[in-house]
Amino acid sequence: MKECRDIKEGLEGSRYIGELPLGCKLCYQGAKAVIFLTGICYEKCYYCPISSVRRNKDVMYVNEEKAETFNEVLREIYEMKALGASITGGEPLIYPQRVIRIIKFLKNVLGENFHIHLYTIGKHLARELLAKLYNEGLDEIRFHVRDWRVLKNVELAIKHTGLDVGIEVPVIPGLKKYYFKLIREAEKLGVKFINLNEMEFTESNEVELRRRGFKLKKDSYVAVEGSEELAIEILKWSSCNTEKITIHYCSVAYKDKVQTRRRLLRKAQEIAKPYEEITREGLLRHIVLKVPKNLWRKDVESKMLLTKLPLDIVYGEEDVQVLLHPHALRHITGGLYSSGIRYFKAYIVEKYPTRNNVVKNIIPLVF
Repeated sequence: MKECRDIKEGLEGSRYIGELPLGCKLCYQGAKAVIFLTGICYEKCYYCPISSVRRNKDVMYVNEEKAETFNEVLREIYEMKALGASITGGEPLIYPQRVIRIIKFLKNVLGENFHIHLYTIGKHLARELLAKLYNEGLDEIRFHVRDWRVLKNVELAIKHTGLDVGIEVPVIPGLKKYYFKLIREAEKLGVKFINLNEMEFTESNEVELRRRGFKLKKDSYVAVEGSEELAIEILKWSSCNTEKITIHYCSVAYKDKVQTRRRLLRKAQEIAKPYEEITREGLLRHIVLKVPKNLWRKDVESKMLLTKLPLDIVYGEEDVQVLLHPHALRHITGGLYSSGIRYFKAYIVEKYPTRNNVVKNIIPLVF
């Protein structure tokens, strides 16, 4: 009797059979910069999770930052100490020369060991373009297979390049036979891995998903009911019906609590100001004290600066804001009271480690 392969437990519900591709290993570390090269796409996938801000728009982002130039992409890569990048969209290969240029640019600046993988639907991926992508330094390619004819291009990538070739698809409840067939065909071709992503609700696809009868999974605010159960069934089947191919199930919880969190932590550790505390989620936290301008005195500012505690002082039109580390709150507020200033407001501010200072939480403090 044929021996079944082990299903290994990943983080936050993710599971896999075989050896994870390097692109996934770097994602586990939060070490991959996500380069959204364009929101333009020739497919109209009803389950597409891309936000309405990006969908069908020719815009470029790197992680949460909008980018106009490759140098801005590079800045974000440096700030998060990325070890690699994923190129995604939309369909990046609508603009093949743009993809080639960004790969060449990153490899020239960051070196051959900087790992780059590309997501594509792959319908129009000819042998010549594959060769160019590989020769410029692309390391890994992931096909979103919606049309069985795309497997011909998957085969071209395997036979005529040294790329690590994989397939990445959402797990849509009710399509079990499709996934079994996809895995069988992929292993015959020599595909290295298949990533199965838990299907998710977003603001841009919610109407289409609900119209088709999909529901939210219990105790989740984004995952689709039945997607994870099918993914586990696929893994169990694959463990006994495949020999070499890696099958990797990636849960919504993993993407949120591990991949994104670790990426935010990497960047937060690089850009945090002295008065900012890094939270477990990778947010930057500090305290804001607002003192009316008519009550503010220079001697108060001098006393604060003499404490040598990490803080910053910002003058507004109506008030003075003191930005300080949470650990310094008791000392500074005590100093305000001793100076006769008893009327001020205080807030905890938590923001993402981004250049546009996106605030997640503002929590008033009561004394």
